[in-house]
Amino acid sequence: MRIILSDGRVLGIETSKDADIVYISHAHSDHSRKGNIFSSQQTFDLLNLDGKTSILHKIDKDVILHPAGHILGSTQIEFTNGHTVVYTGDMKLREGFTSERAKIVKCDELHIDCTFGHPDFEFDSKEIIADRIDRWTRTRLMTGNNVVFGAYSVGKAQELIYILNKYSNITPVVDQNIEEKCKVYEKYGIRLDRVVIGSKEAAEIMKDKFVYIVPFNLVNPQSEKWLTTQYKQVSFAIVTGWAKKYRYRYHAFPLSDHSGFSEILKYVEESGAKEIICHYGNAVFMSKYLRSKGYNSFVDKEWEYRKRCNEPLRKSSTKEQLMISIQT
Repeated sequence: MRIILSDGRVLGIETSKDADIVYISHAHSDHSRKGNIFSSQQTFDLLNLDGKTSILHKIDKDVILHPAGHILGSTQIEFTNGHTVVYTGDMKLREGFTSERAKIVKCDELHIDCTFGHPDFEFDSKEIIADRIDRWTRTRLMTGNNVVFGAYSVGKAQELIYILNKYSNITPVVDQNIEEKCKVYEKYGIRLDRVVIGSKEAAEIMKDKFVYIVPFNLVNPQSEKWLTTQYKQVSFAIVTGWAKKYRYRYHAFPLSDHSGFSEILKYVEESGAKEIICHYGNAVFMSKYLRSKGYNSFVDKEWEYRKRCNEPLRKSSTKEQLMISIQT
């Protein structure tokens, strides 16, 4: 998906293909790009810790960025010229501990995150999930276990640190990669008490029972074997929205940075969009469900195919197409 700006430059929506500038909605690695970037300053800082890989551009007209509620700095993009289009990227209407909630933007054409666009996914409030994490963690420590959490290095890890600080009065040990992201969070006023693995402070904490947060993929049988050899009694847990539906080898808490089913419906209804294009995860189910409710809804691949075949999904004036056009 690309936008031709009024100055002739091409803005790729999370793609660098045939684009002069790439819009990045948030700082998770699967959305990362290098080169000429358009994003929030927070997203740019989280993705470019060495300060050398990319250049952040400003676009003073044509597009507007709005909060997406996913992680620190996550945004939605709005562009308009008579016909308003919104691409939400990954988004969440619930407010997080370390991120603000998404803004619902009025539009004609809505490209929406449907990662959890199924009735199986209705998420509890952050306070309820935090209380569960707190009680489970303190119980494990009191019964003589160390605790190891797996979480995405940016977003989930910082939410988890905040929960352990506020609810459990625990300063966790964190992986080096998570530490680098936490420094950016602190730059923007989000205080997170933690110590980094390998430091003297961490070594002192780990003489007693401790909580250690590592990247999500490092909670696995191999690390389990190594950690239990080193520290004997260790309880493992992960945080993921998919825990609402699926069972895992380890204890799993449904801490999600995406909207659940009813939140997606709320956004669709309040946006007033005439066309809804569903992206990611449960996009197929969500698109079918919306069509059953009378909405003009498509899966992103279907929408792209129709564009390539020049089958218009809406009527637009020639002037409008010249000013801002959407391409696949």
